[in-house]
Amino acid sequence: MQEYILSEGEAARLKKYIEKKYVNLDSEQRLAIWSDAAHRVIDSRLPSFPDEVKKQLRFELLNKHRDTLVIHQDDALAECLTLDLNQEELLNALTVWVSSRSVIPLDDKGVRDTLKQWSQHSPDMISLKVLVKERSQASEALQLMNESGCAAEETAAAVETATVADFLDSPATAIWKWFVHYQASIVSVTLGCLAAVTILVIRMNSFWNEQPAAEVQSYPSVMEIVLRDIRERESLQRAGGIPDDLHYVKVDKKRLAQFLQDRNSLLAEEPYLSAIIASAKRYDIHPLLLFAITGQEQGFVPKDQKQAKQIANNPFNVFGSWESYNTTIEVSADIAAKTVKNISSRRMRDEHPIQWLNKTYAEDPEWWTGVTWLFNTMRQQIEGKSFEWAK
Repeated sequence: MQEYILSEGEAARLKKYIEKKYVNLDSEQRLAIWSDAAHRVIDSRLPSFPDEVKKQLRFELLNKHRDTLVIHQDDALAECLTLDLNQEELLNALTVWVSSRSVIPLDDKGVRDTLKQWSQHSPDMISLKVLVKERSQASEALQLMNESGCAAEETAAAVETATVADFLDSPATAIWKWFVHYQASIVSVTLGCLAAVTILVIRMNSFWNEQPAAEVQSYPSVMEIVLRDIRERESLQRAGGIPDDLHYVKVDKKRLAQFLQDRNSLLAEEPYLSAIIASAKRYDIHPLLLFAITGQEQGFVPKDQKQAKQIANNPFNVFGSWESYNTTIEVSADIAAKTVKNISSRRMRDEHPIQWLNKTYAEDPEWWTGVTWLFNTMRQQIEGKSFEWAK
């Protein structure tokens, strides 16, 4: 997993590419283009917060790291912890982000509790690796306690009469050794991070040496002026994002439920039905498109399918599959709807809107044909309309 939101290498390669491609532009214009591209990279790697929250988060990160232009995932985590995590939407998005950046499966509740605790009482060192290690060790300790059962009571009684030699081999001493080792690991990680940051600062200090320091700090305002023309030119090549047929509309909930019931779908029941519709409304996506995606990905989750309730938590297969990322229907529906919205917003003119989704959403090149057929079928049976795409 990429540890950097924006790494030194990425910043350098991006700068070199822009200088080569836009050789006829002046340095201010090239810097503006670089800034816009960097913003896109950063936004794609931050938690799925509402746009305004993400925009403010990105601004703070760039402002604090303007001298190096390097942003580590721990920098992003620290900034996220300054947000009001009592807001469920923000806490859910951050929990998903933390879990997705861990190679070890994490308990969502444990992650949520740790994030809320850290946001209220910031630890000496905020580190995603430390958080993951803490949660994984907590899970192991809990499992060990559950397995120990009555053995723990017997051990406690034995310690009272044990000799010094016996005590050195006891579970209590093992726990103490682990604690000392854990503290030493934290010190080691802290020193390593400080050394890495020092090196990055030195190496990136001359990164934009052609630009005076004052210009680097003021370039966001320059960017807004220069990119106005760039965005106007780009907009001429785009189809305006999501076409009218894929925007949110209110659907007949009873007819939709009946369509799903006819297919023995678990999604016809609550909370699945309402959660998917709510996410569609929140991100301005046609509800039937989201249900069509569940039809293509999981056949609408038949009730008699093995592990149907687990599959129904993530029938969109966000983050790979329902097996690798099993959350709640509210979270997975939000992620799916926002993903569809973000991908569609970059659709080029004349591109089939669902085929355009296919390029990023699914590996199967024919995924879009199945989704299109299901979406059209659902529209015909529920809305009495057809989905016909004309370039």
